[in-house]
Amino acid sequence: MVVSMDCISCVRIFEQVGDAFNSSVGAEEKLEQVARATVEQLDLRACHFCVLSRDQRKLEHFASYGLSEKYLAKGPVDAEKSVSEALQGVAVMVEDCRNDPRIQYPEHHAEEGIVSMLTVPLQTRGQVIGVMRLSTKERRVFTQQDLTMIGTLASFSSSAIAHSMFLDILGAVNTAVRSSIDLSQVLESIVRVVCESLRAKGCTIRLLDPKGDLEMRAAFGLSRHYLETASADPGEGVADALRGRCVEVFDARSDSRIRHREEVAREEIASALFVPLMSREKAIGVLSLYTHNPYRFSEDEIQLMMTIGEHCALAIQNAQMYHAIKRKYEDAVDEFHQWFEHYQTYPGSNPDPA
Repeated sequence: MVVSMDCISCVRIFEQVGDAFNSSVGAEEKLEQVARATVEQLDLRACHFCVLSRDQRKLEHFASYGLSEKYLAKGPVDAEKSVSEALQGVAVMVEDCRNDPRIQYPEHHAEEGIVSMLTVPLQTRGQVIGVMRLSTKERRVFTQQDLTMIGTLASFSSSAIAHSMFLDILGAVNTAVRSSIDLSQVLESIVRVVCESLRAKGCTIRLLDPKGDLEMRAAFGLSRHYLETASADPGEGVADALRGRCVEVFDARSDSRIRHREEVAREEIASALFVPLMSREKAIGVLSLYTHNPYRFSEDEIQLMMTIGEHCALAIQNAQMYHAIKRKYEDAVDEFHQWFEHYQTYPGSNPDPA
């Protein structure tokens, strides 16, 4: 039985990719190994993994092989201009990067020795989170077999990036919780980390005050006008979350569980996830996550957000305990000062400070 070189290359790529994903290195190093295997076995100029920025408008470097530092230093790629089709979930082939208007930096491609480029979307659960870009040294069109294999590599790589994001979020949230006893500072750090790491539109944390009303305690990514209007009266979605369960809203602009839907549309919010903050089996607040585009949250993502909610609740408990201990200490100091002043005034009375 004769095996073609294409099949041998496929086997070698997946052997090397398997070794990379089974290793203990980080996601960036794994994808650098994937990029190297792809370049070497498909005889490419380079392979580049980029992820979408938080505002969904630019592609930022994640990992690569075969590209010069000068090329990578050119900055983020304008996602709207060069890979708009790929961001819709389809592979895009550019045969001549030097003369195609979809290429943002044609002179940099020419200097780098890149002639043709294939851009493949990186998708996880229907959401495009970035692209895998394959560059060639001469004009080339990829075969259907190539596209099938590359699509499989892109799928594996998307999972690695998503997993890396999850770990980064949990690590950063854990660091935020442990780094300060200032509750406001901790909550502000958490909403920023969640929003930036998940490339979300915005994130807020509301806590119940002693009267049982929700009070905005931290927010990131949302306008002041929205926070002062629509977010101040969030609707049944948040009310349901206060009953102890995650609430997913796919279309925040039409769902009846969201109030002020005109403001939601003006803020360019598409979907929302409301996560209860539980302490001793009782909700003490809600973490809200808002997306740019319509999005179905996976079970893994919901579990991640529940874990983050647990970290938030822990931070709140720690802050409450600290302030309770601080108040007791201050009360004890005040009582001692009162005793000492009384003793100085009436030295013979010798009252018991306890």
